[in-house]
Amino acid sequence: MRRISFLAASLAIAVVCAGCLDDITEAPLEIPDRDLGAPEAVAAEAGNGSVTLSWSSVDGASSYRVYRSSGASDPLARLAQTTDTVHTDATARNGVAYEYRIAAVGPSGLEGPRSEAVFASPAVYSLLINGGNGYTSSNDVTLTLTAPATTEHMMISQSSAFDGASWEAYSRSRAFRIEGPDGAIAVHARFRDAGGALSPVVSDDIVKDTYARVSSFEIYPESRLFAPGESVHFLMRVEGGETGGRGALTYPGLADPVILLDDGRGGDETADDGIYEAQYRLPAALRGVDVPLAVSFVDRAGNESPVFEAGTISITDPPDAVSLIGAIDSSQTSITIKWIASVDPHFASYRIYRSEAPGTAETPLNFVRELFTAAQTSYPDGQLVEGKRYYYRIFVVNDLGETAGSNEIAARTYDGYPTAPYLDEPSAIGPTRATLTWTVNADTDFREYRLYRATQPGVTNSSFLVATITNREIAFYDDTGIDTASNIYYYRVYAVDLGGKFSRSNEVDTGQ
Repeated sequence: MRRISFLAASLAIAVVCAGCLDDITEAPLEIPDRDLGAPEAVAAEAGNGSVTLSWSSVDGASSYRVYRSSGASDPLARLAQTTDTVHTDATARNGVAYEYRIAAVGPSGLEGPRSEAVFASPAVYSLLINGGNGYTSSNDVTLTLTAPATTEHMMISQSSAFDGASWEAYSRSRAFRIEGPDGAIAVHARFRDAGGALSPVVSDDIVKDTYARVSSFEIYPESRLFAPGESVHFLMRVEGGETGGRGALTYPGLADPVILLDDGRGGDETADDGIYEAQYRLPAALRGVDVPLAVSFVDRAGNESPVFEAGTISITDPPDAVSLIGAIDSSQTSITIKWIASVDPHFASYRIYRSEAPGTAETPLNFVRELFTAAQTSYPDGQLVEGKRYYYRIFVVNDLGETAGSNEIAARTYDGYPTAPYLDEPSAIGPTRATLTWTVNADTDFREYRLYRATQPGVTNSSFLVATITNREIAFYDDTGIDTASNIYYYRVYAVDLGGKFSRSNEVDTGQ
């Protein structure tokens, strides 16, 4: 009975012990392989929450073991085993200083001696150009560099291979001059701590943009003739199709510039297409002819373009035409016309035009007179030809020089007879000649003088026509080829107007 109890107890203990052995993890027995060398050229590059290790290969090694310690309270322990000569410790924590060693492992599983220790503290490394601004208009920029407190040196270059760069003391801010043409430019930096551990390369880029220029400007409607208060669409294009800038349009009399944007709002059809637009309502009180427009552009880098002369527009409000009533008086040489007064608030003058055929045009040839009083509603037009029909229009002129023409009227001067000339007694009478003189006819519709002669009293226009004279100032004539010894000659001079009417002078003779 005792024997059975002993066996049962022994079996129970064995079972329990067997279960305990299942929970025990076998610690590897690191037996040095004297034929393997220690890895050399071990380097540690700290990153953000990581450390990347690299080393040279060891002859005869089939893999490598990575050991890590975080200080005296954390003994060196195996971290990983790899067949590569590079390993990234992605479990490292920022701000913790780590020690790393590498050992080569042979085909038998035995490892060689461990390498010299390298140290690294993962941290956040960064580089910002001009505080992260994406554009600069200058070659001179400011770099902001972030690295842990253990950082002693930094290297900066536009070359990702750091060609020609050298280590310098670490500082959080540094002036830097970028080289190269306009466009995207990258700057690179890396850091080194007191133990020689290198950071990963950090970079930032910025677009260098040193000029801005307007290439074209358009207005819709294209007529460029607008009324006060009318809606107008402005469109500006810039060189290179730059986005993110701002255009400004100015003209005389405008208090604040019209802003043109490329944001898809306020009349801009498409955002960020490099075309800057604005839908704009002209001020109701603004008026002007050939108003000069000027536009400028400031790009996102702060460059200001030269002023672009964008042509002119006219913002006008033509006057209302007046109604020409007609002729209220006429004489042989004048016509008085009358109209309804203009009430245009921008009245400047009336301009009267006259022609001798229908369709009186606003031309210098037809211009008669300009009157500057809006209340004046009549005008006597003098020095006209008797019996002639004339056509009139009156144009209202505003302060911008715009005009509006009235209806056209026709009026006729009174058709009277010419003023009869007075014929003086013949002078310088000789055997074969006699000189006749008379008064000058001053009628505006004068056409000609006609001198008649007869050998009997009662000279008429059926008598012998001695001469026709069309120059009103030539009021004399030498009649030759006559025989005063044998005959007495009788004379009359007729004044003829443009209408064919005539008046005759007194009669004189050579029988003195």
